[in-house]
Amino acid sequence: MSDSVHSGAKKAAPKLTIEQEPMADDQAAPASDASSEQAAHARSALGDQAVGFIKGLGASLWAYADTHHYTVLYGFIGFVLAVLILTIGLWSTIVIAIFAGVGATLGQIRDGDNGIVNFFSRLFGGKR
Repeated sequence: MSDSVHSGAKKAAPKLTIEQEPMADDQAAPASDASSEQAAHARSALGDQAVGFIKGLGASLWAYADTHHYTVLYGFIGFVLAVLILTIGLWSTIVIAIFAGVGATLGQIRDGDNGIVNFFSRLFGGKR
């Protein structure tokens, strides 16, 4: 047997929206025009709040990045290396890093800035 046979009364359909404030029993439901205007206003206010939150979050992240350059840089490098190791493997990532280092070294030599070469010459050929 179905539920309608046992209850005898017609069940109310479930609401599709969540009410923000409970309505009193003596309050009448607002007219359809007023409710659609209120819903549109609520959606636009929610959108403004979300955009404000995202804008504020972005501003905070940029402020943090401005004050902590190396933390953000090395964190990003670590993330890229982790993605490379997990997707293409450890040895392929090492080969890419070696080629990128050699390319950066050759580029610095061509630019006249021997920072990488000077670093390795101090590291391996320094005075003891």
